[in-house]
Amino acid sequence: VNKVEFGCRMSSWVVDMEKKVQGAEPPAKVEKWRKHCIFRVPLRFKVIDGRVSSVYKPQTVSLGPFHHHEKDLKPMEEHKLRAVHHLLHRDSCKTTLSELVATMEKVGEELQDAYMELGNEWRGEENRGKFLEMMIIDGCFLLEVMRTAIGGKYSIPKDYKQDDPVFSWHGIQHIKPFVLRDMLLVENQLPLRLLEKIVTAESGRSPAGTQVTRLVLTSSDGHLISQ
Repeated sequence: VNKVEFGCRMSSWVVDMEKKVQGAEPPAKVEKWRKHCIFRVPLRFKVIDGRVSSVYKPQTVSLGPFHHHEKDLKPMEEHKLRAVHHLLHRDSCKTTLSELVATMEKVGEELQDAYMELGNEWRGEENRGKFLEMMIIDGCFLLEVMRTAIGGKYSIPKDYKQDDPVFSWHGIQHIKPFVLRDMLLVENQLPLRLLEKIVTAESGRSPAGTQVTRLVLTSSDGHLISQ
């Protein structure tokens, strides 16, 4: 091989490498990285003794898209819907379902971008409706659980039945540890922005400072300590 031929070959792979290097950080992808705040656990960390462990999987309730379709979590869906109904139909609530949906549509893309590795069935404008439906239902449910969990026996809203399987004193004592455990899982979380938007729509004003953050931390504090 003469020097000229070798130089041509080298130039060819150098040009190819240059193209690959230049395309390693596409601006559109980099912009999305900044928006991610909820992540999947890499599969290699889930595999124990050759089997996928359930340690990162919610046991009672799915929050967000990553575990939404799992059959063993479906029984909680009816309780989620009841939470939405009660939250939106209280005299103190300043919004309606249609108004809340309109509010969420304004931040729909932002909420989708919060999830890294969001499945194709939830991506894009064509799937935003079902994505936002899930976000609203899960967000209202989580707010109702957290508020009921931290307030004590007399803080439970009077609009729930005394024998409600979740939102009664007996119900919340039974279900609280399981829901709080699930809401702390890496793959089973909701964007803080979602909760802030619901609280703003519900109350008619923006939550003061770190109000929603404090609610999350206060409701999970005892569970974190017990671990």
